[in-house]
Amino acid sequence: MRMGCKTAWVTTLALLCGCGGMTRFVHPDADMPFYERVAVIPFSSLAQDRLAGEKVTDVFFSELLQRKFDQVLEPGQFASAMTRVRGGTPYANPWSSGELTKLGKETDVQGVFIGTVREFTMVQNGRDSYPLVALEVRFVDVATGRLVWSASATRHSGPGVPFLGRPERTIDGLAAATCRQLLRTLPEVTRHAKPAS
Repeated sequence: MRMGCKTAWVTTLALLCGCGGMTRFVHPDADMPFYERVAVIPFSSLAQDRLAGEKVTDVFFSELLQRKFDQVLEPGQFASAMTRVRGGTPYANPWSSGELTKLGKETDVQGVFIGTVREFTMVQNGRDSYPLVALEVRFVDVATGRLVWSASATRHSGPGVPFLGRPERTIDGLAAATCRQLLRTLPEVTRHAKPAS
């Protein structure tokens, strides 16, 4: 019994110490002002919590609204279009280039965000527990299927994690912070004012 507890604690400590990494890719020809109307395909989940994809999709959508896209398609409206394009399996990932093109024509969006939740859990640390979130998000041009931007991050909270400031106790709060961190790496989408006619 003691050996099992010790092993679990060592595993937890190794997991906590190994977090915090982030990667980012931006296509050299990315033209973000072109993407005026965008949408979010519901995230898939590889975490033990099979509802993590839905939960993080909602959080990501809320954070995405703070960006300067002209329009982010309402999730219910977009889900209906996904069903029309895909039939009975609208939420299964991945999407082929052909399916994305059809989805773009159906909704008039130029690009979609597609995400994967890799970790979404509370990790025990002594008597306390702290959240651990790992996300990967991509932005894809629906007309060409080209990857425009991608970013991934793993974040955890707890004692001795200075880059987070005060430890975040809730998994939803950490998910929101992680989504904001990822979206900050998205290229600028600000548009210049159109000249008066």
